Amino acid sequence: MLKGGTMFLDFEKAWRAATILTSAAIALAIAAPAVEAKPFDHRLRPGARGSDVKALQVRIAGWYPTRRQRTFSVDGIYGRQTKKAMKAFEAGYGRPVNGVASRKDLRILNWLQDRNGSTKHFDYREFVQNRSSSCSSRANAYAGTFSGGRSSPLRVKRNVRRLMWRLEAVRRKSGRKPIGIISGFRSVAYNNCIAGARASQHLYGTAADNRMAGVGNRRGRNIAKRSQIHGIACYSSLSHNHFDLRIDNKDLRAGRFWWWPRRDRRGRDLTEGGSPCWGQGGRRSASFSSSTIPRFTTSSVLRDVRHGVAGAGSLVPSLQEIELFEFAGEGEDLGGLD
Repeated sequence: MLKGGTMFLDFEKAWRAATILTSAAIALAIAAPAVEAKPFDHRLRPGARGSDVKALQVRIAGWYPTRRQRTFSVDGIYGRQTKKAMKAFEAGYGRPVNGVASRKDLRILNWLQDRNGSTKHFDYREFVQNRSSSCSSRANAYAGTFSGGRSSPLRVKRNVRRLMWRLEAVRRKSGRKPIGIISGFRSVAYNNCIAGARASQHLYGTAADNRMAGVGNRRGRNIAKRSQIHGIACYSSLSHNHFDLRIDNKDLRAGRFWWWPRRDRRGRDLTEGGSPCWGQGGRRSASFSSSTIPRFTTSSVLRDVRHGVAGAGSLVPSLQEIELFEFAGEGEDLGGLD
């Protein structure tokens, strides 16, 4: 569910929450293992070192001002990169720009985080494993948790938290447009069931499949490129983007490289197979209207939302479409896609 989003699907979402997340699973996913928020209470400036600087870097990495594949280092040293990122953050939030993390700047960061370690506009429950009726009880046993993946639950939760901060930067740069998540963490058993990529970043909590309200997918990818999103993927028949932090993934060193879509001579983003990404191949979808809400209770229409076929998904989705998109969840057969 979008954090702070509308609630026009209260009944369906309550039903889904009841079937997907038992009270024990919620406790495991959200309360344990703990990843506590670290509040800032003193000024930080260039030349500083230590855990406070590293915590600051996690929060402002998505503001490092580059469109190139240049990695921002979260190393606990307040150097040139951190100063540039801080300046961009200050500009993004209407603060005086000097590259020094003042008390007022830090108050904004404290405002953007919750006590449980999540961020203002994202929640851990958006990133826990989904449930699928086509999967075994063993795979679904991990629904609502961060367990059963390639990293420990604590590492997964830390990865998710870092990803939330990058998404906060993407959200701000998009004009504060809500971002819907359909797939975050997956256990190995669940990923195998839905035919996800064998080395998927989702197995580590470093990935999120998403769409943005009021923002087309291509624009979303372009914003991500200047927000330290290392892995960006699009698909010819699926209506979402894939974002990940693969260079920050300590448990899959072979995958620590930049991975962005190539473009053809017409300037279109391409899938890994060389086809134009969804929405760029001349295909048009009908706009969503509130009058069609009752139709979205059927599995076939939910599938259409996910795939963006005519009548179910717009190239620039509304907030209601994004909530329906989250409700639909990922597909039952990803065909080896990440």
